[in-house]
Amino acid sequence: MQIGKDAVVRAKGEKRGVLARLFQHTSNYSIGSVLVMLASIISFPILTRIFSVAEYGTMALVTSTILFLVGIGKLGLQHSVVRYYSEVEAGTRNNTATQFFSTVLFGMIVVGLAVTLLSIVGIRFVPTAWLSNEQTKYLIILASPLIFIRVVDSAMYNMLRAQQKSGIYSTYFTVRKYLGLGLIFFVLFYVSRTLEGFFISSMVGEFIAVAVIIFYYARQHVFDVRQFNKPLFISMLVFGLPLLASELSMLLLNMSGRYIINYQLGPEPLGAFSAAFNFSDYLQGVLTASFAQAVVPMYFRMWEQQGREKTIEFIQQALKYYIALALPVLGGMAAVGPELLRLLASSKYDVSATLIVFIVGGMLVSGGTPIFSAGIYINKLTKVVMYSVLTAAAVNIVLTVLLVRPFGIEGAAFAALVSYILYTVMAAYYGRKVVKISIPWFDVLKYGSFTLIMYGVVVYIDPPDLVFRIFSQIIVGAVVYGALIIIFDRQVRNLLRQGVAKLMRAR
Repeated sequence: MQIGKDAVVRAKGEKRGVLARLFQHTSNYSIGSVLVMLASIISFPILTRIFSVAEYGTMALVTSTILFLVGIGKLGLQHSVVRYYSEVEAGTRNNTATQFFSTVLFGMIVVGLAVTLLSIVGIRFVPTAWLSNEQTKYLIILASPLIFIRVVDSAMYNMLRAQQKSGIYSTYFTVRKYLGLGLIFFVLFYVSRTLEGFFISSMVGEFIAVAVIIFYYARQHVFDVRQFNKPLFISMLVFGLPLLASELSMLLLNMSGRYIINYQLGPEPLGAFSAAFNFSDYLQGVLTASFAQAVVPMYFRMWEQQGREKTIEFIQQALKYYIALALPVLGGMAAVGPELLRLLASSKYDVSATLIVFIVGGMLVSGGTPIFSAGIYINKLTKVVMYSVLTAAAVNIVLTVLLVRPFGIEGAAFAALVSYILYTVMAAYYGRKVVKISIPWFDVLKYGSFTLIMYGVVVYIDPPDLVFRIFSQIIVGAVVYGALIIIFDRQVRNLLRQGVAKLMRAR
């Protein structure tokens, strides 16, 4: 009987340890995300004031095109980095660490360079009408070196993520962001206040950052071009290529609306839509994106080292806490989002609460997919992801074409929301056939109720000064929701007690 009790105590201790590590990695990612978000929020009102709404729309279109081409250049290999490293580390794959790191870096360099050169040639033959004007085409070609830089960069930071070096990962992203912004603002204020100046300074900043992280790994002597392993690279391609199709489809899901808005309504409505989208992405990504970044490599490692049952238990807990984070983000953005956007970006960007809710809701649904459909990734069923995203992207394009003219940019946001939900439902359905993850409906109801209470309190806070009103609403909303969580969620209370006890012992 005593042995049984000891086993139960040990199991509970392990569970708390895993959750503690999850929150530690989430905290590390979140700190970096908060600092990056702060930089983005600082830059957001400056860029929206330096450039006209139409110029901001053009900048968004160029950025979206570069992101799509970067997606092609990565060939899905960034997903393979996280998945295959767990196997190399666990000894279940017959490759050394040096072979792994060398194959990833030199493979991505060759692929990134090839895709960059092909993209420059391809863009020259794209009909100008598709991109609205010749300036947009010229800016895409000018910014094309970013394709190569970001492909190599994705290899490097996913190495950090695979190794669960969340502190270094966050430091790297933070330094890269602030270095880039410093160069951009220097160029825009003192050299050239143009879109050309923006993209050239972006290239210089990102090149310096990726050179630093390559040097960080090179000092560990993990790169040797002679250790490039062709069978490993091919295996990683086989795993990653179906995810490439899904990634490109996801980029279409995220960005096709911008091209349709630009084509049907023009660059100015595109600028308003892009500002709302970027603003929402900055704010919702702090906790939810950081949480997903921490979860995926953890459940890969657990699956390899601790088996099926422990992994499912961990994913189930992770899903619960993702819901606890996502719902108040949605409620908070519905309450303060439109006024906060107008405060930051100026009155030129006057959008509705409906637009913000549709955009953030879609982002949150999509952000939880790696948790909802963990079985697909664990069992390498990447074709399922590809089919799910392709279907959702096709639906998004059709709905956006049908809804943009009668309903404007709100129609594009609604089309994206429907498509995100479709993608997540399809991926979760097939993922549950492999690793059955149950939706914690009681927790959805509980955290949803807390969010409604928070929303009801926040909207009644209405001092006349806009800045003070928004600040008060955010603080009060966080306090109300946090208090409800602490009072009614026992696991959160226990984790909080452990954290406080650890701090007291550290003293």
